[in-house]
Amino acid sequence: MARLKSIVLGYYIPSFFEMHVDTDCDDLTIDHLPLRDRTLLFHEYIHFLQDFTTYYGLNTIYTYSEYLHSVVNRIYGIKSADFLVPFEINDNTDNVLLNKQILSFTQGDTLECGNYEVNEIDEDCDALQPNPFMKDIPNVILNLNGDMRSFGAIAIMESMAYLMERLCSPTGFETSPDFPYRAAELVADYYVKDFSKNSLMVLALCDMSLQSSNPGACFVRVMKGIRDGHMTFSKPEDIYDYFYSQVSVTSYDTESTLLNHFKMLLGIVQTCMKSYLRNMPILTDYYRWIDNLVCSAIDWRQNDRYFLLKMARHNDLATNGCWGYVVHRVGSPLMTNNKGDHFKIPQKGTKPDMDVEYFKGIRQIEQLFEEGKDDCDMYQWCMHSPNATPNGLCKTTPWRKCDEARLCPYALLWKHWNLRGREPRMAK
Repeated sequence: MARLKSIVLGYYIPSFFEMHVDTDCDDLTIDHLPLRDRTLLFHEYIHFLQDFTTYYGLNTIYTYSEYLHSVVNRIYGIKSADFLVPFEINDNTDNVLLNKQILSFTQGDTLECGNYEVNEIDEDCDALQPNPFMKDIPNVILNLNGDMRSFGAIAIMESMAYLMERLCSPTGFETSPDFPYRAAELVADYYVKDFSKNSLMVLALCDMSLQSSNPGACFVRVMKGIRDGHMTFSKPEDIYDYFYSQVSVTSYDTESTLLNHFKMLLGIVQTCMKSYLRNMPILTDYYRWIDNLVCSAIDWRQNDRYFLLKMARHNDLATNGCWGYVVHRVGSPLMTNNKGDHFKIPQKGTKPDMDVEYFKGIRQIEQLFEEGKDDCDMYQWCMHSPNATPNGLCKTTPWRKCDEARLCPYALLWKHWNLRGREPRMAK
């Protein structure tokens, strides 16, 4: 999985609601952070919002959920207790391989470049593995004959977050490499000279491009339309109105809008996230946390489509009411500082109980299946949890902790997924 990151300043892990901020502060409460650290947190927080308020973010969550369910079901079919990791899926009967391939192609490149120029843009297609739905998928290539990059969702996400940094904290942001952090602006200017001088126009197009399954191709399609005179936008709100007005034909030959597509996928992802853990009294707060994200996403996209523009037009994070409102309503992802300490901001009206932390445990098992990672990164979190029992198994065989009386998130998931007694073996 690609992290949304600056190696120096922090990172966000899509689909698993976790972020790291480059700070030594012992309190990540927004009001207590110096401006530089607050701005870094804001950048990563924008990625958190992208996770559940964009079609692409939701589709990524869905893809990883389906992958985990597929692997667990395939383990059930193995007669022996042992199974090899990284776990190999050798057929596409459940479309998991196809979905992961599409995700990989549409994410684009992440390699940073300090000074980057866009001198050429080519549109190509990446061939997909055989399937009954599509043969290939469009791809946008920058500088095919030079410093080549694939322009995709990650570059757009980073461009959007970096734009928000500069707009909302003009004296607090740190300069980031041109690629991927200014990639959307550079691509926009390639098609329409000085288009990026209106930052809000680029921001709106980034946000709306992420409402598609292939954001890079979507972004370029619109910029070509503007260049060729087929599309005219006088203000950033017009870009939102254009996307919201578009009608597409579904696979069932029915018409649907962007909002309908978004709400349908949001409902599916809500079910997927809840299906990680089921039928336990302790999960009330976990379910409430998910439901709150879903309700907030619908409220934003259905009732206040220009909300991001309102946030972007306020250039002081300390008094940015839109950001404060979102943080108050949906809380935060699980956050860490440079010391490895964990923090979170609870959602409005909730007590600080277990909710978003479960996703870190899910991420640990996903890394075991996909990468063969046999230790658990929750060790330090467990060291400060009154109900956890960290020990040597955490560093070597954390799945065996499901036999203990008190179950950590990893052990709870392993046991709940009926994997007790199953033993991962590292592939040679």
